[in-house]
Amino acid sequence: MNVTVRRTIFRWLLVLAFALSPVLLTLADDGTPSVDVSSLQVPDDSVAGKISPQLQRQSGEIQVVVTLVDPPLAAVAGEHAKQLGSKLSSLQQRDYVRQLERQQDNLMAQVRGFGGKEVARLSKALNAVIVTVDAKYIKDIAALPNVLSVHPVINYELDLSETVPYIGASAVQASGIDGSGVRIAILDTGIDYTHRNLGGPGTVEAYKDAYGTTTSDARNKTLDGLFPTVKVIGGYDFVGEAWPNGPLAPDPDPIDCGPSAIPAPCAGGHGTHVADIAAGMSRDGLHKGVAPGASLYAVKVCSSVSSSCSGVALLQGMDFALDPNNDGDISDAVDVVNMSLGSNYGMKEDDLTAASNNAAKLGVVVVAAAGNAADRPYIVSSPSIGEEVISVAQTQVPSAKLYLVETGGATTPKGANHQPWSAAPTLTTGSLQYGNGAGGNLNGCVAFPADSLTGKIVLVDRGVCAVSIKVSNIAAAGGLAALVANNVAQGPGDLPPDFSYGGGTPSVPGYTLTLADGNSLKASALGMQTTINPANAVSLVKNMVSISARGPSYSFNAIKPDIGAPGASVSAEA
Repeated sequence: MNVTVRRTIFRWLLVLAFALSPVLLTLADDGTPSVDVSSLQVPDDSVAGKISPQLQRQSGEIQVVVTLVDPPLAAVAGEHAKQLGSKLSSLQQRDYVRQLERQQDNLMAQVRGFGGKEVARLSKALNAVIVTVDAKYIKDIAALPNVLSVHPVINYELDLSETVPYIGASAVQASGIDGSGVRIAILDTGIDYTHRNLGGPGTVEAYKDAYGTTTSDARNKTLDGLFPTVKVIGGYDFVGEAWPNGPLAPDPDPIDCGPSAIPAPCAGGHGTHVADIAAGMSRDGLHKGVAPGASLYAVKVCSSVSSSCSGVALLQGMDFALDPNNDGDISDAVDVVNMSLGSNYGMKEDDLTAASNNAAKLGVVVVAAAGNAADRPYIVSSPSIGEEVISVAQTQVPSAKLYLVETGGATTPKGANHQPWSAAPTLTTGSLQYGNGAGGNLNGCVAFPADSLTGKIVLVDRGVCAVSIKVSNIAAAGGLAALVANNVAQGPGDLPPDFSYGGGTPSVPGYTLTLADGNSLKASALGMQTTINPANAVSLVKNMVSISARGPSYSFNAIKPDIGAPGASVSAEA
């Protein structure tokens, strides 16, 4: 595929831009690569300067990333090596990896002398060894020859159909460009490769044949001849099914744990959702993601039983993405790496950020979520803060609207955020009541007497029980609609919060309000005729979702996020 077509495809995947200076490479007399690393070394070669400040007060056994001074293979291959060709032949690449392995062998021999245990090795995106060791030996390890830095292992958190035409992907698909030939690595909770939207049969039986019936089932740890598939062409599970409640247990089957089919503690599905948005394509061709012709790698680095993502697994996953067949030659590096995850207040000392930058310099498009920590200065996440990484904010989908709560008198209309798990908004008019109208049940968590809310739009406070339970209780007593006021102050201009479904039967429209707007209604509008008219709703298109993290980047003093894309919608799940 030529560069022009590749760039067009990458635009859908939230891409663009390469830039950085080349690494100088010569060959020694024996033909092995000799690398000028002077520009890559840290000026401060003191022991203290090599140790992350986060390790200064640590005690007991800890996991750390020990990075060596020689650059990883991605840096030696040269800037944009994926597009322009590597400076090293395939044989030279393998020789260089073996050279790094010998250095790592020497390092580990000394680390074992401090009682350290090897956890993992990296050589493509980062030249590092991850070890478990007593914190009292960190200075000794930092003082060893060829050690560049010692950082803690950082774990990350996941960032929890109309979008395809909205971002222009449908028009590109109509022109005959569908992502064919592009390979995307999804670093996430794995992928349900049996899913209908990803070319699988899409049946519960097919999923259970691949995953089993519980997280401990042996079927989710072996391939069983069911993986890889035509759509999901490769991958690996770097975490297993128990982490963080148990040790990392890598296996070759990166299938996602789907909570709709597997009982608790299963909490997966996120990776399948992301994969479907990026490259979904059903067998009948009726369902399409952004780049339906693209191929996927399922790189499982996040937990099956929580929202945590392993820092060790992520670094291994990035190495995997640069060399999927693990032969020491990175000519088969993927085209795109997607990480819908992050760690707040991203820092340049973060090793995943460094690995992501190295992958991007190689010519891989690396996309990461800005984070879901809302409007706080500098909170934008690692690894998205990397200079070469595309940091993506979450924007509203085209259908998102702010509904106006209009009351009698001079009260200014209040903006209400409809909760999509409740009944669809309809023209609603009724008397506004707070709780049971007599100073009780103000949070709506207790069932109201039958028919006591007939003809009422009921305002209650957030807290104690799920918002969906409050809406359900109001509906059961005859209420017309539910307004749930936040109990936490928000910044000026912030939209009312979103909440997930927490049970009940919310058969009337449910809306949330900011604390300020809720207090205003309580003070001046109770008992008044109140109207919520969908025809008067304000479109939120091109606005950021309230939970999306803002920048700038603390470490690089740069504007982040780079771009925004719709993320507040639901697609496939495992």
